[in-house]
Amino acid sequence: MTTTPTTFAILDLELCGGRWDGHLKRVHAFAPPPSLRMVLRADLPATDAGQYWPTTSVYRLDPDGPVPCYRHSHDE
Repeated sequence: MTTTPTTFAILDLELCGGRWDGHLKRVHAFAPPPSLRMVLRADLPATDAGQYWPTTSVYRLDPDGPVPCYRHSHDE
């Protein structure tokens, strides 16, 4: 009988720039997502009152630096 592993290799990658600068995000080592969305605000804008502001920050994987990390791309 063969068993399949139930745990996956995990990487802690740093978020660089933006609101989440310096925080670590856990991702699968074999398939890190190409981008992450991180919450900026808990409440949503009142669009019926004409309010708009970003609610998430987007971070994109930067594997080419000295250490792989997610760099702040923009806010949405």
